[in-house]
Amino acid sequence: MSVLIFAVFILLLIVLLTIGFFVFTFFSRFSRREKNSLYYSQLLVRVPKYNEVKIEVAETMFTSFQSLFRYGIHGVLKGQEHLVFEIVSKGGQINFYVSTPLRLQKLVEKQIHAYYPEAEITQVPEYNIFQTGKYTDIVEMTLRAPAFKPILRYKEMGEEVDGLNAITSALSKMETGEAAALQILVSPAGSGWQGKGIKHIQKAQTVQNTGLFGNVMTPFNIPKQDQNQQFSQAQSQPEARTMSVTQDPYKKVEEKSSKPGFEAVIRFAVSASGKSNAEHYMENMLGALGQFNDPVGNGFIKKRWPWNLNKKLTLKNFVNKMMPVAFGKMILTSPELATLFHFPNKKVETPNINWLLSKKAPAPVQVPSQGLYLGKSLFRGVETKINIMADDRRRHMYVIGQTGTGKSEFLKFMAIQDIKAGKGVCFIDPHGPAIEDILQQIPPERAEDVILFDAGDTDRPFGLNIIEAKTEEQKHQIVNNFINLLYKLYDPKRSGIMGPRLERAIRNVMLTAMVEPESTLVEVLRLLIDPNFVKKMLPKVQDPLVRRYWTDEVANTSQFHKSETMGYFVSKFDRFVTDKLLRNIIGQSKSSFDFREVMDKGKILLVDLSKGKIGEENSNFLGLILIPRILVAAMSRIDLPEDQRRDFYLYVDEFQNFVTPDFVQILSEARKYHLNLIVANQFIAQIEEENIREAVFGNVGTLMAFRVGPDDAEYLEHQFDPVFKKQDLINNPVGQAYTRLLVNGQPTVPFSMNTDWELMEQAKRDPQVAKSIVELSRLRFGRDRKIVEAEIEERSGLNEPSPVSPQQSQQQTVPTPPPTQPQGAPPVVEQPPTTQVQVPPKPNGQTPTQGGDQ
Repeated sequence: MSVLIFAVFILLLIVLLTIGFFVFTFFSRFSRREKNSLYYSQLLVRVPKYNEVKIEVAETMFTSFQSLFRYGIHGVLKGQEHLVFEIVSKGGQINFYVSTPLRLQKLVEKQIHAYYPEAEITQVPEYNIFQTGKYTDIVEMTLRAPAFKPILRYKEMGEEVDGLNAITSALSKMETGEAAALQILVSPAGSGWQGKGIKHIQKAQTVQNTGLFGNVMTPFNIPKQDQNQQFSQAQSQPEARTMSVTQDPYKKVEEKSSKPGFEAVIRFAVSASGKSNAEHYMENMLGALGQFNDPVGNGFIKKRWPWNLNKKLTLKNFVNKMMPVAFGKMILTSPELATLFHFPNKKVETPNINWLLSKKAPAPVQVPSQGLYLGKSLFRGVETKINIMADDRRRHMYVIGQTGTGKSEFLKFMAIQDIKAGKGVCFIDPHGPAIEDILQQIPPERAEDVILFDAGDTDRPFGLNIIEAKTEEQKHQIVNNFINLLYKLYDPKRSGIMGPRLERAIRNVMLTAMVEPESTLVEVLRLLIDPNFVKKMLPKVQDPLVRRYWTDEVANTSQFHKSETMGYFVSKFDRFVTDKLLRNIIGQSKSSFDFREVMDKGKILLVDLSKGKIGEENSNFLGLILIPRILVAAMSRIDLPEDQRRDFYLYVDEFQNFVTPDFVQILSEARKYHLNLIVANQFIAQIEEENIREAVFGNVGTLMAFRVGPDDAEYLEHQFDPVFKKQDLINNPVGQAYTRLLVNGQPTVPFSMNTDWELMEQAKRDPQVAKSIVELSRLRFGRDRKIVEAEIEERSGLNEPSPVSPQQSQQQTVPTPPPTQPQGAPPVVEQPPTTQVQVPPKPNGQTPTQGGDQ
């Protein structure tokens, strides 16, 4: 008797301990829920709009999440962790979120990327759809039938039907200030529900095999071992079905029971301007979920009593994304979850979805860790710093992007690094603000290296003598550059406004002026309008061909035709000299600085050609002068061994305004002389000359594209193929560039790169140092305006009596050459123009053609 009492006592004790264990576990999980919710990370997932990833991929993704959860006693004591999948409509935008425990975040990101390679995953703060003064409502869903019965799945709905369309459509019809969210919590489930499904099939088989009054083998008298064996067979050999279960309902039960199951909770919350609106949105969402109801299977219904007695607790669970501890969970398999939630593809046409407008690609492994820092590549949580080596920079860099996308800031960022590294830099800015910012970041120790050429400084103008040359070779190179400049200004499409006759005149007149080392364009213009000045200069000319141009060709032209011809020539030079601002710059006989010295000594030349201060035409003209002069200086370094040629970096923003055919020569030859170009502009059509456009894309080593327009995207797609497409280039966000980087002389696979905005903004700036640099540069290189104007007036002959015009004296000619002049060649006489000099412009805005220059 005592043994029996002891056995009963032990049994009761075991029962009580078991009950106590489960009660303790229940309350332990319940009390931990809110605390655990603080250790979740919310991830915003965006995919490209035109992706073609199918729903099957989401099914495989959900299946893979089984391996991320806790198992064994650890899972029993602490409870299973869960993932949260949400579709949220707020602020007129529909976002897709995945929330995960912090310890699983990296694994979840990798799983998503494994199945959606082009997805961008960003950790973001928790959203909040609830606002003061709005009506709030929430509903939680449950299954209408036992868990082993499936809902309608994506394969049964057809390939052309995507259930996500209806869900996102229900979320898109929100008024301003309203918000809603569909929340799906997922946690792995045990296999008990699958056993119930197998029992259901076995019971149906038995009833059909034995009849209503036969010896029925019910699920209750089937041994547990046989049930498990039958369940295993059903999973391993689903095709071995009996004829009695080929009916669709039982087939679906068997299919669902063969898939991994998840405990799931589905909630829909709304914050609307009124109760009627909230009820309307609820009905829309219930209708969207109703599309998954299977008449012979399962479907979703709203939870009834006692759930609807405590919506406040459900709202708390929604906000904290908490899973119920024991009750209120349904069982869904991976195909069912994939039907309910998957990331959208091109079949989802709902407006306002937050698509990934441009995709990213990782930086290649060969990107150097040293050199000039360009930015960073952020791909799937991995940050890679992007650098470029000095030798690769000698093959130049081209940057393209629409206004406001960050290309000018990027050029400035690189130039400042070069300046701080002690390198020689020239920065040509047609706008002005970039120069101002660079000045504030120049180290004080480099203040004396700065030459600030501010074209708008009229009080102390800099001198820039266009025809200043040191050798005979430089003279001819300068003349050729100037002729190309005139083509750029007057005849960019080579339509005949310019021509060989004008080229010949310009060449001879400029070479005549260059016999005096201090001659400028002022003297060139004077040669065209002042016969007395020609008499003065001609005896100094040593080149026989130049002399014969004056003595044979010009001297044998009638005064009337000479007046007509010279007037046409004068019109091409007059604009450069009559503008007082330009005249005070190009009219100085000696340039304020030597370009060769700037390059050899690694100076900092900052050129402010702000169109707002000097006008667009003057800005373009000075830029067209400067770039060829820099090329001439670079090519003069041929007298130095290559290892002694110091690298010099030329930055040109909006470079299309300053390019002539000489630019092709710069791209092809400047590398040898260590002149390294970094140029930028807004769109390709700005480069009108086809040969220059081809030279840019054919010779530039590193290519960077910020956001561009559709036409440029179509052209650049070939440069970044197959990684990036047209849509990526059109939708590139501000500060991100697609890059084809040159590494060790070889172009890399294109990748995405973000400019380092934080580093740019945090750079130390000192306005006082900038102000001191400006004043020092003005005093050292600028000259007093009154002195400059007085010198120009004297050299131009404006204070001398006007020469006799050709109309007043038909007998005035250029003097015959001295007896020592070479003779023998017949005089060359061209027919004068037959039209008047002053002709109204054509309707298309082009300058009319003149005489023999057609």
